[in-house]
Amino acid sequence: MIMESTKSRSWVVAMMQLVALLLMEASSCSSISTTTKPPATATATEAASTVAAPQIGTGFCQMFVTSSAYSCSEYSVETDDGYLLAVQRIDAVTPPVATAKGPAFLYHGIMEGGEIWVMNPGQESLAFTLAGAGYQVWIGNTRSSKYTFGHITFQRQDKEFWSWCWDDLVSKDLPTMLQFVHSSTQQPVYYVGYSQGAMTAFAAFSQGPLVNLVAKAAMLSPVSHVNHITSPVALAACWMFADQILLAAGLFEFNLNSEAGFKFLDIVCTSPQVDCTNDLLSQITGPNCCLNETRMPFYDLYGFQSTSMQNLAQMAQMVRTGGFGKYDFGFWGNLVAYQSLFPPQYDLSAIPASLPMLLAHGGNDTLSDPQDVANLISVLQGDPVIVYVPDYAHGDFVIGSNAGTLVYQHILAFFET
Repeated sequence: MIMESTKSRSWVVAMMQLVALLLMEASSCSSISTTTKPPATATATEAASTVAAPQIGTGFCQMFVTSSAYSCSEYSVETDDGYLLAVQRIDAVTPPVATAKGPAFLYHGIMEGGEIWVMNPGQESLAFTLAGAGYQVWIGNTRSSKYTFGHITFQRQDKEFWSWCWDDLVSKDLPTMLQFVHSSTQQPVYYVGYSQGAMTAFAAFSQGPLVNLVAKAAMLSPVSHVNHITSPVALAACWMFADQILLAAGLFEFNLNSEAGFKFLDIVCTSPQVDCTNDLLSQITGPNCCLNETRMPFYDLYGFQSTSMQNLAQMAQMVRTGGFGKYDFGFWGNLVAYQSLFPPQYDLSAIPASLPMLLAHGGNDTLSDPQDVANLISVLQGDPVIVYVPDYAHGDFVIGSNAGTLVYQHILAFFET
C-alpha cells in the first residue's frame, strides 16, 4: 500500500509539473519567429534545421536524390482547405528501365515527411528500389511535413495552420495527392503506406470512391485499432492524458525536438514503465533490430518533425477507447459535428475485398502490435498477403539496413503478380 501510494503521488506531481510547464510556455508557442527559406546552396544540415518549406527544385530533391541514376521533380498540390502539399516524383535514369510499370505512391507516418523513403542508399530505400524496378515513384508529404509549401493564407507559426486533426488527412491530404498522381499518369496507382500512412489509407479506402484509383496496396507497420499497443512512451503519454493537458495549455503544434518536447519527455519519463536512460527510440517504437548505427546522426537530422496537437490527441483518443473513429470533440461538440454524442467509426470491413493488399508487420513492433494486426486481418473482407518479420520493430520497415531483402522484395513480387 505504501509503494502504491508513493507511485500515485509521483504521477500527480508529474502531471502538476506538466501543467505548470505548459501554462508558462503557452504564450511563447504562439509567437514563434518566422524562419527564412534555405537558399539553393544550403547544406543538408542547414536545410534540416529550418521549419520553412524548401523552394520547388531546391529542397527535397536536392537534399535526398543526389545520385545521377535518378531524376527527381517536385510539385505543389493544393487541398480544398488551402494547404500546399509537396509531392515528389522519382524515376530511374541509368540503367534505362526496360518496362515502365506504372505509378507507385508512398505515404509516410506521423511526425515525419517523405524523406523516410529515401534515407538509405540504393536498394536499402523503398523509393529507389521501386524506381529501379520500373515504377514512377511519387512521394507524398502531409501538411505538417517540413517539405510542404505552406498554406495560401496562414504561416507555420500561426495557430490556424495547425488547426486540423487526422480526419483531415483522411478526407483532404490523401485524396488530393492520390488524385493528382492518378490524373498525372492516367493509370491505377500502387499504394504504399507506413504507420499513420497506412492508417490514413484504411480510413480513406473505407469511405468509397478513392479506393477505385488504387491497383494494389502494401501497408508497412499497419496501424488501425490500437487495443494492444505496448509502446511505453505512447502508453504513458496517453494515460497521463498529456494530449488534453497540452491542448488545455494552448499548444497547437507539437515537436518532440523542441524545448517543450524535451521537457514533456522529462515528465513522461517519470512513469515507472518508461526507461529514458536507455534508447529512447526503442521506448517509442520497440527495439529496432536492424538500423545502421553509423547512419544514426544522419537519421537524427530529419527525425521527429512537427504535427498538430489535434492529430496527436486523436491518436491518444484511439488508444484510450480502443476505437478507430473520428475526432472526439466531447458530447456537445460531437452533437454539432456529427449529430451524435459519440464520434462515428471508420468501418474497415467496408474496404472492398477486391483490393489486393499486403500487410508487413514485425514481432517487436510496439505501435503496430501483432495482436492488433491479427484483429485487423480478421475485419478486412479481403485475404491480404502477410509478411511477418519476427525481429522487426516499427522503424525497421523504412530504414532497416536489410529491409530490401526482408520486405521490399516481397512488395515487388506482390505488385508484379
